[in-house]
Amino acid sequence: MPSILFDVLVPAEDAQTLEDDFANVLNKLVAAKKLATAHVTRTPNPSVGETVETELRKVYAGPEHDLEMHRYAVQVEGATGSINQLAMLLSRLMTPQADLPKDKVLLEREDVYELPPRYPWTVDIAMR
Repeated sequence: MPSILFDVLVPAEDAQTLEDDFANVLNKLVAAKKLATAHVTRTPNPSVGETVETELRKVYAGPEHDLEMHRYAVQVEGATGSINQLAMLLSRLMTPQADLPKDKVLLEREDVYELPPRYPWTVDIAMR
């Protein structure tokens, strides 16, 4: 069963809401027959490398936010598409999709249109 592990820096008061958002998206994908089964579990304060947490904390501007590390483990079976595509779809819960121009010349500098993440995150995919 493939697992998608998101390690996310999130305010404590948003951690459960983010888990619920993952579950909602997964339930919709199961209902649409894109996945046979799926579930998410959240682990507060997982063991991640110090470097990972330090780098994620640099991403989030503003020392006024009290962020905690949470791991969201998504396990799926019977995916009709790629697990990488599923991970990128789920990543939209942490990083909003940018509105990109249709002009190919303007797209050469797509970094100008990037949006900062709502929550800094990293992802790992494990195939079992």
